[in-house]
Order: sequence, then C-alpha cells, then structure tokens
Amino acid sequence: MKPVTQTLMIILAIAFAIALSLTVALLCLSYAQALPHGSSTPESDPPPSFPFPESDTSPESALPPPTTGDTGAEATEEQTEPETEPETILPDVSNGLSFTSNRNGTCRVSSIGTCIDACVVIPEYSPSGELVVAVESGAFFGCSTVTAIQIPASVKSIGSLAFAACKNLMYISVNAQNPHYRDIDGILYSADASTLILYPPMRAGTDLTIHTVTTAIEEMAFYNCAYLRSVSYTGSPDQWEAIRIGSKNYSLIAASKTFYTGAK
Repeated sequence: MKPVTQTLMIILAIAFAIALSLTVALLCLSYAQALPHGSSTPESDPPPSFPFPESDTSPESALPPPTTGDTGAEATEEQTEPETEPETILPDVSNGLSFTSNRNGTCRVSSIGTCIDACVVIPEYSPSGELVVAVESGAFFGCSTVTAIQIPASVKSIGSLAFAACKNLMYISVNAQNPHYRDIDGILYSADASTLILYPPMRAGTDLTIHTVTTAIEEMAFYNCAYLRSVSYTGSPDQWEAIRIGSKNYSLIAASKTFYTGAK
C-alpha cells in the first residue's frame, strides 16, 4: 500500500503544479490585453488639460490663426507705410501762378502760369514764402479764362496793362487793407481814386458814374467793354477834357456823356 500512496501523492502534486501554472498564465494574458498597443507598462495618469476660456473650450480656439503665404510679406502688409508729405497748397488762393523773386524776401506775379481758375485769387505769399508786392506789366494780358481777380493787401504796384484785354473779366476785388489800391463796384482804382486803372470788359450794367476826383484813366482801361453805354461825370465838360485818358479806350469814347456842372 505504501508505494501506491506515494504514487498518488506525486500525481496530485503534479496536477497542482499544472493548475497553478495555468492560473498564472491566464492572469498574465489578461494583464497584457489591458495594456495599450505596443506598451509593456501601464499608462500613468493623463496630464491635466489646458484651461481654455469658458466661452470656447476647444483647443483650436487657443491657437493662433493659421498663416498663408510668405510670413514676411504678411508682416509687411500689416505695417502702415508712412504717408508722403503732400504738396504745399496755399488755402483759398489760386495755384499755378508764376512768380519772380526780388531776392529780398518779396516777389511779384509775372504771369498766370498754369493757373486755370476763373476766379484768380492772388496770394499774399508765394508758394516759396515770399511776400507778393507787385503784379508785373501785362501779367494777365489777354487771359480769356479769367472772370474775376482778387488782389491782396500786400500788393504795392500793378504794372501797366496787367489785367488788360481779359475779355471775360467781370469783377476786380481789392483787399480792404491795401493802402495802394481799391475797388469801387468791381472797378480797379488807385487808393485815392485819382486813377481809374481798369473797367472789367464784361462788367454788368450799362451806366457808369465817374467823379471829379478821378483825373487819369489808364491805357486800355475801357477796352472792348460789352455793356457800357453811358457815362455820367460829376464835373463840367472842361473838367472832363482835363482828364488824362490813355489810348485804346474806345468803349469810353463811344459812350454817351452826361455832365453835372453844378457839382463840386
């Protein structure tokens, strides 16, 4: 009986060992299946997520917008190029007039230049900053585009025929602060009205009154006046004959005359 008992114990021991081995193998197999693919160790706890804004918790909203093309070119486009300094334009005056410097801080208007304004406003200072003190002889002679002229206070001298033969000229205005010239109803006079310099050819109205204070009328002051028909003179015929009247004042000569011999 003793050999049988020993044999049975050996069989039981072998069976127990096999069962133990199978149990260990099953446990290992289950453990391996629980691991991620290609991993030999279990994963650690995942890192905490980035705290995105409450309004948008998606990771894409926290990233900068994608760029396209050359980043250098894009940066250049975002930078505002400095503006070029604009051309100097004097306010409320005509641009394009030609000036001649007197080389002492003053200048004179020499011609209409490239100015295309119908109403020519002569500036007190030229674009170069020089004080405008004169209008040269014949500066605007025969300019058919000019309908009105404004003269600043700084002008001390207006040359002969400066505004003559401007066939569409209707009005001349002189700054009230000018001590050398004045306008009376759009007609250009010297400051004391002793000299009538220019009656605009297209001035409205058929009648004109000339006072005895006027003792001289410049050449072509009444050239091709479209509407003038009559002249009233506040002096006598003899006083009228004493007025120094320049040449080519055909419209003045052709107009009818009325005299007031009793006027002072």
